[in-house]
Amino acid sequence: MTIEARGGAAGLAFTLEEGGVLDLIERYEFKYLVPERLVPEIRATACAVGRRDRYADERGVYRIRSLYLDTSGFDLYWANEREQRDRFKVRVRSYPGKKSPVFLEVKRRVQDVIVKSRASVSADGWQELVTTGSPALLDKLPPHVRKGAEKFITAVHRHDLQPKLLVDYEREAYESTLDRYARITFDRKIASQRRETLDLEAPLRGGWRPVDHPVQTSTYEPVCVVELKFERRPPAWMVALVRRLELVRRSFSKYCYGVTAQLTLPEVRAARIEGGLRA
Repeated sequence: MTIEARGGAAGLAFTLEEGGVLDLIERYEFKYLVPERLVPEIRATACAVGRRDRYADERGVYRIRSLYLDTSGFDLYWANEREQRDRFKVRVRSYPGKKSPVFLEVKRRVQDVIVKSRASVSADGWQELVTTGSPALLDKLPPHVRKGAEKFITAVHRHDLQPKLLVDYEREAYESTLDRYARITFDRKIASQRRETLDLEAPLRGGWRPVDHPVQTSTYEPVCVVELKFERRPPAWMVALVRRLELVRRSFSKYCYGVTAQLTLPEVRAARIEGGLRA
């Protein structure tokens, strides 16, 4: 099997920022739905070339919760479903169980190139900042953070974006010590819940539906969402891993699968929530 990156980023930073690009992260992300039986071999490779993410807990994982915003007609959802060449997502990200800020993110994809703008803001006042775009609140942010926050707020108000969906999952991550930037992540216990307010909090019971359910993934055995992330060209060890295990890339948007799950799947059982969404 081959692993290749297509598309270029020429002019993309200007399109996103109309100027400075201090808050941009450019990379490639390839996703695979991998049977759990293959995970130990992939993990062994990750450990051989790198180290576990420093934010992992004693179990080797950390939780991610994202609030996705979209138009009333779900235009961002449909742009992804139709695999539009140039598309983006707007989300608010947090890390439950950790004392950390909230991150305002605009994640844009042009062909295979991922360019992400990220601004870290206080977990206490982000709703007012997003709702009002108050110059007084923006002035309190460091210059590079303000730039990312302004881009997020501009996207929200220009497209009249509203909260639509919470997505929560566990991540096991490894970062290469051989390359400037290369990561392998394993995402599990992915669940979604409808949301119509700017709020990242949610009860552990009720409303959650599994996103990585076999009905959604069209698989006959449990799978893990594996992502290979790198700059420009994939490292040789990553190419060898994909070829050895004959991994096949899949399009897997947690947001889009989450929206579909809300429409087609029953609520996730309490046991799953208690195991995967602990506070």
